[in-house]
Amino acid sequence: MDIVLNFLLLVIGFIFLIKGADFFVVSSSSMARKHNISPLIIGLTLVAFGTSLPELAVSFVSSLTVEPGMTADIALGNVIGSNIVNITLILGLTALVRAVPVSPTMHKREFPYLILATIVIAVLVFFFQSDYLISRWEALILLLLFGFYIYLMMTNKNQPIDNIEIKVLDSKKAILLLIVGIAGVSLGGFMVTKGAEFLAVKLLVESVGMTITKATTLVGLSIVAVGTSLPEMVTSVVAAKKGENEIAFGNIVGSNIFNILFILGLSGIFTPLGVNTDVAIDTLILIPITLFAVIFAISKEKVSRLEGFVLVCIYMMYLVYIILRALSIF
Repeated sequence: MDIVLNFLLLVIGFIFLIKGADFFVVSSSSMARKHNISPLIIGLTLVAFGTSLPELAVSFVSSLTVEPGMTADIALGNVIGSNIVNITLILGLTALVRAVPVSPTMHKREFPYLILATIVIAVLVFFFQSDYLISRWEALILLLLFGFYIYLMMTNKNQPIDNIEIKVLDSKKAILLLIVGIAGVSLGGFMVTKGAEFLAVKLLVESVGMTITKATTLVGLSIVAVGTSLPEMVTSVVAAKKGENEIAFGNIVGSNIFNILFILGLSGIFTPLGVNTDVAIDTLILIPITLFAVIFAISKEKVSRLEGFVLVCIYMMYLVYIILRALSIF
């Protein structure tokens, strides 16, 4: 009976994600047009932060409910895994739907800041680990960097808006759709994550004989990471279909920055986050993956369908690696 209920949770969660993401794109695009704000800025801030709410919920709640030093598999692993999913699977699938143009303005601010955030978390994980924790003062560094990122976004001059025809909604309707969209993607992400986590752990522990620790680590870096990243996935794919490619790519970049700097920073301020070997290795893996995606983006001012396919293949190889690692083959 529990399996049936959790399967239904998955299906209903997907429905909330899809409709919530659609409301998200419609309302944010309308607001961008009406207030002469670049869709890129909307994607990098409001949409990116909203679609990262599931990661925030999972990591923040785990940092409050689990003993200090024991949250790596949930809080830190969720963020690192989600960022790998975003920059490979989600960007790849979005590019497969439609080649994703990249705004030249992202070369100067967003890409360098994304790389900086990725390197900073790796440095904190590997070079300040006498206590094997992301301590409160290290979390404070992440929050300060996040504050500076917001400052850069607020002081950035509006970018020219392209000629894509977008229906401008009434302000009240746009705000209502935005709120419904945030609620939809957040609730949907939570439902999908919980349903998938239950099914995966039950399958791994009872059928495969994996230990609960190994199963939890694997699920945290794969199922939970993909589940909490589903809002980014659906939002970016829907945005690409609607021609709002700047929202699609800006959402991914903004979400990765938000995940590292704000979610880990906020979670670590309340409870120091434990670091284990598997999560530390994946933090290093995130650096070349991020650089690889950025090179794709700046080489021809777009991420092509072929490059999208390569990114999806990279995620598949990563998924195989963490499964084999969980089975103690590596």
